Amino acid sequence: MKRIIFCGFIGLLLCNPAQAQVSVQASVPAVGLVQQNQLWNLLLVNSSTGTYECRVQLVLRDRQSGQEIMTANSGTFMLVPGAKQLNANLLNPIQYNYLGGQGTNAIQGLLPAGTYTACYLVSSTGIKAELLAEECVPFDTEPLSPPMLLFPADSAALENSPAQFSWIPPTPAGMFNRLQYDVLITEVREGQKAEQALQENLPFYNDGNVITTSLNYPGAAQSFEKEKWYAWQVIARDDRNYAGKSEVWVFKVVTTKKPAPVNGGTYVLLQNDLKGIYAVSKKSLNIKYISPDPVHEATLVITDEAGTKMQQVIKKLNTGDNYLDIELGRSFQEGRVYRISITDQSNKTHSLRFSIPKQ
Repeated sequence: MKRIIFCGFIGLLLCNPAQAQVSVQASVPAVGLVQQNQLWNLLLVNSSTGTYECRVQLVLRDRQSGQEIMTANSGTFMLVPGAKQLNANLLNPIQYNYLGGQGTNAIQGLLPAGTYTACYLVSSTGIKAELLAEECVPFDTEPLSPPMLLFPADSAALENSPAQFSWIPPTPAGMFNRLQYDVLITEVREGQKAEQALQENLPFYNDGNVITTSLNYPGAAQSFEKEKWYAWQVIARDDRNYAGKSEVWVFKVVTTKKPAPVNGGTYVLLQNDLKGIYAVSKKSLNIKYISPDPVHEATLVITDEAGTKMQQVIKKLNTGDNYLDIELGRSFQEGRVYRISITDQSNKTHSLRFSIPKQ
């Protein structure tokens, strides 16, 4: 009986000698950016004394769903005894077959963000084709950088409720097919950290179908309460697959009082649809400007009627109402008309005409 079992074991080895003597090892990064050509970085070891004409078949699957995404077949090559390092160039021509996904034949094409399993089957060619080796390798692809928040800035104290939230998309753009974003906003309770608030509290606002890199906060949504902190985060998805998430930033809307104008004057609204010439007293100009842009420094230019520059002032502007006090220089004359202008970040100019009455 023992002799029969032993003979049977020897027979199994003799029936498939090549598969036991050829191995394949893939050099695919476990996590990170993966280019399509990197899938073909293989090390084959032929421990036998024979030489084989071979080809490699690749099957790429989504590891979560098990669905096949792509299959590919390499060109033929000779596998001599010993180790052989292969790559996409040595395995050309490679034929790809994309199954239900958006693929690219470009050799430098980036795989979309996701979780994958790459399975390799090394077979000999010819009439007596046989499987020589097989190997499956799991790996994940992630963007080089996740979404990056822009506005409202982290720890911002805003005079007005934010009308828009904006961010930068994850990079590189070439690894995404159909980017969309989840925008989460929640109140931060006393004693909570921002990340903890997003995990534990009910969303103050949640939009899971944003296809641009900005969100116009709906006027019908809940209003932000003043002097309360709110946390927000953006999660990127590529055709429903996770593609990275931003940091968590916080902001609050503060209670502000209108400043008292210097020299007892009044603030004049700086906008284009106002007509007439406004008189200023004691060579001090007090204006109110409503900025549509994030916090930034802007240049206000004052010219005379001939367009000659008289004065230039740089002011830090907040989103919303800005009350600006500008002391006019000695070169301004009574009875003459001047214009003060400011250009916003959309390249739109706002101006106001004013004069200093004769005493």
